[in-house]
Amino acid sequence: MVGEPWLVRRRAIPRLWAWLRGRPPPPVPDLGGVAILGVQTRGANVQARGLGKRGIAAFFYRRDAAAVILMVALWLFGLWARPDFWGGLDNSFAILLAFSEIALLAVGLTFVMANGDIDLSVGSVLSLSGAVAAVIMKDTSWGPLAAAGGGILAGVFAGLVNGWLTAYVGLPAFIATLGTFYWARGIGSSIVAGTQLNGFPESFNLIGRSLYELLAVLGLAPAGGLWLAVARAVSVQTIFVLLVALIAGIVLAHTTFGEKVYAIGGNERAANFAGVNTRRVRFTSFLISSICAACAGLIYDAFYRSFIPTAGQLRELDAISSVIIGGGSIFGGYGTMIGSLAGAAVITLIRSLLSLQIILKNGSSFVLPQQWQNVFIGLILIVAVVGDIWLRQHNILSLWFGRRRAAEEPARVEPVKEAKA
Repeated sequence: MVGEPWLVRRRAIPRLWAWLRGRPPPPVPDLGGVAILGVQTRGANVQARGLGKRGIAAFFYRRDAAAVILMVALWLFGLWARPDFWGGLDNSFAILLAFSEIALLAVGLTFVMANGDIDLSVGSVLSLSGAVAAVIMKDTSWGPLAAAGGGILAGVFAGLVNGWLTAYVGLPAFIATLGTFYWARGIGSSIVAGTQLNGFPESFNLIGRSLYELLAVLGLAPAGGLWLAVARAVSVQTIFVLLVALIAGIVLAHTTFGEKVYAIGGNERAANFAGVNTRRVRFTSFLISSICAACAGLIYDAFYRSFIPTAGQLRELDAISSVIIGGGSIFGGYGTMIGSLAGAAVITLIRSLLSLQIILKNGSSFVLPQQWQNVFIGLILIVAVVGDIWLRQHNILSLWFGRRRAAEEPARVEPVKEAKA
């Protein structure tokens, strides 16, 4: 099995023992990797049915269509529930800020999950990078650029460890990244001595401020009009996330590296036989994921103007959920940047809607309990996976409508011709 370590898969220890005793090595059996990985390509039937479609019909055959539709529906519901507040600049700015952190983690995880792997360490890498940057700014005189570079290097190191353990040592991605999940958060907490750090330079904090504040520092602040409204509603970090997502989307969808990622996720054994360096591609994907998490750690420091050891806690679950809700598959072979961003927007909008104060006609108001946020996110995640397996891969709706249409049509009975004597 491809997920097993190399020592087990290639029977390294029995072969070494045979070599030491001067005996012929035992044979290496074929563990059936092609058959095991073959089930991952089932969802290709869905895209095959969408070939030749145009316009709206082609959109509905996309795996990320449901996430985009749900995102728009949630936004319109908020606009209907609180038209006086939902579309305002303050609320839009707050939603985009909450969206940016999850979206940046989801961008990196899209590469990993399209490979058929998983990365449970992105939240801890966020914390580690944020801690390194905070310590450099507080305890040294190196400045914001050195702090940003140190935070990125911390993320690169975590990605190197994850990629090496998974792609070259042969550990399952779940185990390798779970280990990084613990040691990265532990190191991040220890270097700040478990305390909160704040008082960072304002030049660094501009990363987490609105576009208007950055333009004001540069002497380019707009005086009024639509440009002023946009500058106040959009943050610097949101623009950065969208640029990263755009570049990552082009790499994943329009380069040979992206094709290799999808090929490995669809069937790693077949990709290996086709000449794809599967180890290098998987290694690079983990590196990309950790770099995105490191950037999220820097944004966290700049936005909150402080660092606490619990930064990024459980964010890995939000990022994984975003990719899956956006049409990605835990088995690999699928995933788009549009879908991952839409999934992150769905999670952000659900949390914003459930914390929204609803005003009734009689003047009273109510707010749903905060614990219901995770309930709704969990239900949407389950529905997304079940809908993908049952409704899309098995084409249940088309089969059901086809049978119903066939049952409603009157039976055509041809007259029986009499046999000639």
